[in-house]
Amino acid sequence: MRQRRVMAIMMAGILCASAALTGCAKAPAKERTEAQAEVKTEAQAGESTVTQAEESTEAQAMEPAPVTLFLTRHGKTMLNTTGRMQGWCDSPLTEDGAAVAEKLGRGLKKAGITFDAVYTSDSGRAMETAELILKNNGQPEVSLQRNPKVREVCYGIYEGAMPAEAYTPAAKALGYDSVDAMMGAVMGGKLKIEDAVTAMAETDESKTAETWETAQKRVMDGIREIAGDASKRGQKQVLVVSHGMAISAAVAAIDPNAAAGELGNASITKIIYDNGTFTVESVNDMSYIEE
Repeated sequence: MRQRRVMAIMMAGILCASAALTGCAKAPAKERTEAQAEVKTEAQAGESTVTQAEESTEAQAMEPAPVTLFLTRHGKTMLNTTGRMQGWCDSPLTEDGAAVAEKLGRGLKKAGITFDAVYTSDSGRAMETAELILKNNGQPEVSLQRNPKVREVCYGIYEGAMPAEAYTPAAKALGYDSVDAMMGAVMGGKLKIEDAVTAMAETDESKTAETWETAQKRVMDGIREIAGDASKRGQKQVLVVSHGMAISAAVAAIDPNAAAGELGNASITKIIYDNGTFTVESVNDMSYIEE
């Protein structure tokens, strides 16, 4: 009898213990589920934070960088020396023209200015000037990229002509007695150079000369291409070797108040491109060739 009581007590204890263990097992399972959910939420939050950081970094990397364009007019050529119209026609640099290009290269080097990219028009005088600049700036390994859009204005039938011959019909069309009178009006601010160029183009019987508007649009298309590509590539300083009238047209398009008359050979005109906007910083700077 006593043994039966002992066995009953032991069985009751076992059952109680089993029930207790079952209850204890259930509680931790619930807690584990909640903990797992918390961990998962934290992991997702962490992943979201990392993704946002990566997206922010990518956005910064993709954001266009500001670009400084150093527009320079080519060195003096044979046709410059003889005073003839030189647009799409070409002539080699003179000895003085080569020397001033070399001076510009040395002056830029002295100022600590190097280039991430170099563009030129497809005219020989522009390419020759660029090569001399890079050689004397300590960057002969930089390759030239040609862009025909930054060529000089095309003078059509008047290519290679003396200015008096080219502009006389234009002067008459604009109501002036002579080319000198017309140019005097330009210098005095009574007539815009773009009007004189357009009048000359309109008197070209071959219809191949460019009006100011046509040339300006072409040049600005080229400048936008160069600046946009440089910005995407993270190139901060770009040399563009172009031509006097072409650079003047670009300056007038960006800031009509920044015009500075005729540009000197090997002069620097600095234009800043930032997020799609152009700003003229300086025009016809000759300080780099002063030794």
